[in-house]
Amino acid sequence: MKIRALMIDIDGTLLDFRQSEVLGISAIMEHYDVTPTPELAAHYHDVNQSFWQKYENGEITRAQINEGRYPAFFGELGVEVDPDVCEEIYQSFVNNRLVPVDGALDMLRSLAGKYLLYAASNGYSVKQRDRLRKAGMISYFNDIFVSEETGSQKPQKEFFDYCFARMPSDLKRDEVMILGDGLTSDMKGGNNAGIHTCWLNACGETNTAGVSIDREVHSLKEFCEFLQNL
Repeated sequence: MKIRALMIDIDGTLLDFRQSEVLGISAIMEHYDVTPTPELAAHYHDVNQSFWQKYENGEITRAQINEGRYPAFFGELGVEVDPDVCEEIYQSFVNNRLVPVDGALDMLRSLAGKYLLYAASNGYSVKQRDRLRKAGMISYFNDIFVSEETGSQKPQKEFFDYCFARMPSDLKRDEVMILGDGLTSDMKGGNNAGIHTCWLNACGETNTAGVSIDREVHSLKEFCEFLQNL
């Protein structure tokens, strides 16, 4: 296996999105006089994931995630909310209280110059670039691909076709690996694109999605060690 380029997911792979998510939804709950609890935060995560899954499947748009996830969650609590207000509060935490995944900056420093590095994310272009900039990561990437500008999202093959059209013309797909924590977005997307896949499974989860994976690692340090031994 010869790897020349790496496509790297952002949320959950480089930035600890889960911590920001808990802070954000807790702030929204407090705004609507709901007492935050770990159980409620965990349930919001599940609700949020269900909307992202629909987005990955092409069933809803990115805007419809915001329009639907907050009323769905708070509706179960009998609380009426304004999705725009919720999103403003939520994004203030997601975009400004950034926590890098352990070893993320060290990994980027060690890989830059040795590999072509591409960020690959589902989300809003300006916001994702701004988050990478604030986290001190943006300079390590050769390019950044975000679903808002590609016109499609992971795991759709079209997302990756867009990316490859903007990579060096001599780069072959079997020379590219995607690193990410998402089974149905990153790993399935890698399969659809015909590139190598590496699942960052930091929590020791079980692959219940039935997605083929070339490599599984439990930390970014382990991923770097894997590359060194190729």
